Amino acid sequence: MQKKKPIKAIIWDLDGTLIHFKIDYLRARRTAIEILKNYGVPKRLLTVKISILDNMKSAREFFETEGLDQKKINEIIEEVDNEIIKIEYEAAQNATMIKGIDEVLEFAMKKDLKQAIFTFNTRRNAEISLKKVNLLHYFNQIVGRDNIPNLKPHPDHLNHICNILNVKSDEILVIGDNIRDIEAAINVGAYSIATHTRLARVETLQKADKIIREDEIPSKLIQEIEKLL
Repeated sequence: MQKKKPIKAIIWDLDGTLIHFKIDYLRARRTAIEILKNYGVPKRLLTVKISILDNMKSAREFFETEGLDQKKINEIIEEVDNEIIKIEYEAAQNATMIKGIDEVLEFAMKKDLKQAIFTFNTRRNAEISLKKVNLLHYFNQIVGRDNIPNLKPHPDHLNHICNILNVKSDEILVIGDNIRDIEAAINVGAYSIATHTRLARVETLQKADKIIREDEIPSKLIQEIEKLL
């Protein structure tokens, strides 16, 4: 990893990076699709093979093409989101910690690194998950999909957190298990470490500065963080 300036903060992804968030993705996607179909979105535009966010993007584009006013579109999107939050809430209460990640968080805290989370989950459900696994106290900030309009990999998600933490984007390390986490880091000029945990696809993580396997947590991950101090 190329040495730049020392890091002052770590911004973590949540699901798959810090915790195993045991959500029934298929059920959540089907729930979203059923609601959108009820409002007239053609079945051909919706599929369980892509994320809820991508399905909602297709639905929004369809509604706009049909001339539906923005207020109504936002009401439909909110209805979908409220149903998904219920499913996420169930999963949040059953979250389990990724083995060894607490040692990494403790190390970072002792090194006076600020720590935050950027997640597609809502802040409340993220907090519930972190309380369940006794990790909430490590974080200065949690920014979920209900806190900012433009989510990762859009630069706004990380830049918003940097502003709150009073750090520059080239003074942060982003750790995540998904291509969106890594692209978010690249988009703001941050360091990135990809964790190749249970559900991560290693071929999507190649753009990261470093890839750490789940069985290399905590020792190798701590070593890589230490190199950036």
